[in-house]
Amino acid sequence: MDVFARGAAVTLGVSAIAMLGGTLLGIGGALMRRSRSWPLRAIGLTYVNLFRNTPLLIQAYLIYFGLTGLVNLDSLSAAVIALTINNGGYMTEIVRGGMEGIHKNEIEAALALGMSYVQALGYILIPHALRIVYPPTVNQFVLLVLGSSVLSLIGLTELTCVARNLEAYTFRAFEVYITTMVLYILLAILSTLLLRAVGWNFYKGQKKVIRN
Repeated sequence: MDVFARGAAVTLGVSAIAMLGGTLLGIGGALMRRSRSWPLRAIGLTYVNLFRNTPLLIQAYLIYFGLTGLVNLDSLSAAVIALTINNGGYMTEIVRGGMEGIHKNEIEAALALGMSYVQALGYILIPHALRIVYPPTVNQFVLLVLGSSVLSLIGLTELTCVARNLEAYTFRAFEVYITTMVLYILLAILSTLLLRAVGWNFYKGQKKVIRN
């Protein structure tokens, strides 16, 4: 169980970093997708299509094996980069959907009050959009936790890699993979409950501030 625990910790750590980095990429990508400049829109659309329509494993192979001659990357670094960039493609569309769910009158009102467009983005559009997209972001984190299993194929010692090594050592495939499946279920359920609790408390506080 100590070995399983270490593998689960790597899975959660890599997924959390990829979620944070992917969200930042998603915000930038969503702003490009909504930009009035067609080159920025084209870059945003290309990024989304490239990383949403190709397998994560192929992207990880390209980063881990393809960039070896240019940059010295270990499996952990390559896995984090691949998962972050892949997640950014999905988060771009999630965040863009949240931004489009905000009425344009809110931005116009902010501009009428003397805010610059950048201030309107920082104080109005992005915070409100993140509030809208928080539930699908929680689901996206669970998908990251589960999807990170393919990164064992580039040597990342996460939960699936640990399970494969244990199975090869003990020859007890049924017990090892049943335990692994249960651990993934627990990680998904506990992550969902924790993130929902955090979101509920945070946005409940926001409502109180708005009412006051």
